[in-house]
Amino acid sequence: MRPHRVILTFALLWILISGVSAQDATGNTEQIIADIYEQVSEDAEMEIDFTSLYEDLMALTENPINLNKTNKEELEKLQFLSDTQIENILYYIYKSAPLNTIYELQLIEGLDMTDIRRMLPFVTVGEGENQARKIRLRDIRRFGKNELMLRFDRGLETKEGYRFLPEEDEQSTAQNAKKYLGDPYYTYLKYRFHYRDRIQAGITAEKDAGEQMWGTEHKGYDFYSAHVELRNFGKLKTLVLGDYRVNFGQGLVIRTDFSMGKSSYVLNVSPRSGGLKKYSSTTESNFFRGAGATLKLGKTELTAFYSNKMLDGDTTNGSFQTIIRDGLHRTPNDMLTKGTVNEQVMGGNVSFTHSWFQLGATLVHTRLDHDLQPEEAIYNRFYFRGKNQTAGSVNYRIRWHKLNIFGETAMTEKTAAATINGLNFSPVSRVSLVALHRYFAKNYDTFFANTFSETSRVNNESGLYIGAEVRPVKYWKISAYVDSYRFFWPKFGINSPSVGNDFLLQADYFPKRNVAMFWRVKYEEKGHNFTDTLTTMPVVLTQPKWQGRYQLNYSFGRFKFKNQLDANGYSDGVNKPTYGFSALQDVSYSFERLPLSMDIRLHIFDALNFENRFYTYEKDVLYAFSIPMAYGQGTRYYLNLRYDVNSSLSLMFKLAQTVYADDRTTISSSNEEIQGNRKTDFRFLMKWQF
Repeated sequence: MRPHRVILTFALLWILISGVSAQDATGNTEQIIADIYEQVSEDAEMEIDFTSLYEDLMALTENPINLNKTNKEELEKLQFLSDTQIENILYYIYKSAPLNTIYELQLIEGLDMTDIRRMLPFVTVGEGENQARKIRLRDIRRFGKNELMLRFDRGLETKEGYRFLPEEDEQSTAQNAKKYLGDPYYTYLKYRFHYRDRIQAGITAEKDAGEQMWGTEHKGYDFYSAHVELRNFGKLKTLVLGDYRVNFGQGLVIRTDFSMGKSSYVLNVSPRSGGLKKYSSTTESNFFRGAGATLKLGKTELTAFYSNKMLDGDTTNGSFQTIIRDGLHRTPNDMLTKGTVNEQVMGGNVSFTHSWFQLGATLVHTRLDHDLQPEEAIYNRFYFRGKNQTAGSVNYRIRWHKLNIFGETAMTEKTAAATINGLNFSPVSRVSLVALHRYFAKNYDTFFANTFSETSRVNNESGLYIGAEVRPVKYWKISAYVDSYRFFWPKFGINSPSVGNDFLLQADYFPKRNVAMFWRVKYEEKGHNFTDTLTTMPVVLTQPKWQGRYQLNYSFGRFKFKNQLDANGYSDGVNKPTYGFSALQDVSYSFERLPLSMDIRLHIFDALNFENRFYTYEKDVLYAFSIPMAYGQGTRYYLNLRYDVNSSLSLMFKLAQTVYADDRTTISSSNEEIQGNRKTDFRFLMKWQF
């Protein structure tokens, strides 16, 4: 062993003996995953499908990454690491392998103890095993793991969609025909099998609240999904059957997986998780159904995939205006649009990887059996129309010393172009920088594009993003970004070309292993319509909005606490600015003599203007990721309980209630309307491993 490693090892052993156990350092795996979700989902106006990332990280707790045998693809599953950190880890391992202790990671530029503590549940060191070794049936039976989950949700108040009128006249009959067909329970059943990371299979069945389980319109669950995934069988790198995801390049042509976007992880702007992977979420869109395979031939990988599935859309007139992606089939009208459009997708990718560069090309063709014809409006004049679409791209990644350059350029069959290019640079160990430029032509509009952008639709945009992460002194980290962008053509809600700017500054302070806090300020200015009607000279004003947050996390014994204060301000450019305020307290406790843990929250909010609303992450049962909107004045509180009956069986409960104090007599509208000022939700999940 080298001298510096001996000194480092003994120093770390002394720290461990002094009271910092490896178990304590790893923390709670699920809490680490929750922290990542909280950071990337802030201000999200729709729930992010986090299933894939969650399953990747939980799988790594059972089969940790062997740092002495790892590669870039494996390390990219650790979403909290930046591209620069991953490259530095790989370079250090290449130069100094084998590692003798995980804590040797402290010698790597750009990593501190906070990063290492996050990594601990997911990595190990050792000689490792041959991942491509022959699989025996008896090993699959002996070491394969099964998991069964059953979940029920219910809103305790009765919604208008479940209130039926006595059918005394035609008007009552007509109103009842618009009500929900099913009961108010949300439920799903999930079965999953996996053998290491080589074989995975599963079945998912789901019914949303209001959908019919058994009746005249439908029988059984509303949504079914199944998958099989095989990895590392000789030259066959990946084989997926059933439902699966596809991710290549920077996502300009195709990406159906989770993507970071703008967040306090300011350096993580490049998508992760390339290639084919299983789909096991309950979200009823953004996946493929069919088969795909990747062959690894030396440094070259060849991928081909095919999908054939039905989509929802109103095809009454032989065409449809939009793809309905909410997956809700609760009313007779919903049932009329279910599975009415056939979508076939075929495509492929070729990728060549060298020690210092990577080059890839992707081609995807999509065919619909009905014409897609969006309703004519000024903002969607350049949206895709028709039945067939072909898009292709070339992506690259180059590493030169401390510089990491990446990008992708794409084009459709109508010669509409898009390009995104960036670089990571770490001039010194305490400073990391990233720059990203994007350009999406106004007529570039593809079905499966998902990359770094201001809006969810990748078209009609150009912008420049610059981010920096600085660790000036021990225990401190400063993160910042600025993003300046413009739209060449009107967007939805913006009736003229416009510009916008985003700024974020965050300071993290972690003086002790059990104490961490941060201060965050975010400022955004973007154009919005001032008038609702289209005129020859539309009035569009810049409407600034700022947000501030302070969060403190600390633990004491078996208690964990989180305090969070939020404030924001908004101006429409004409009236007086409006403000919103929010405060919450979380308490978590794990009982010593009982296999029981609980989470409690009290959240108070005051946001009378809709533009001052808050999206706040809250803990939930497994595979449920909640960021409810707080709008108006009121209080929200919840209780989470997890009881581990034994090592195989776990029961999880959540009871949450929002009580409004702003004189409202109803909540929501239409079929979702609730009489009164309270909304209560209950969830139950059973997890059985065998």
